[in-house]
Amino acid sequence: MSKAFEEIAREATQLSREQRLDLASMLLELNEDSADGDVSAVWEEEILARIRVVDENEVDGVSFEAVMREAEDRLTS
Repeated sequence: MSKAFEEIAREATQLSREQRLDLASMLLELNEDSADGDVSAVWEEEILARIRVVDENEVDGVSFEAVMREAEDRLTS
């Protein structure tokens, strides 16, 4: 570990519980932001592909009622 990391970790132990949670949340957000770009692009492509399939009538939809009926059947069996 680098000296900077060790110093930050040592100082973090001196923070209140709330401050440590805020710090952890901030660090997780930073990590998610770096990965989100690739994931967002892939999801955007998937969403557009699904919209195209529906718009071009290449897929049959399932009604809400049918989905709920199937879910209820699975849960009760």
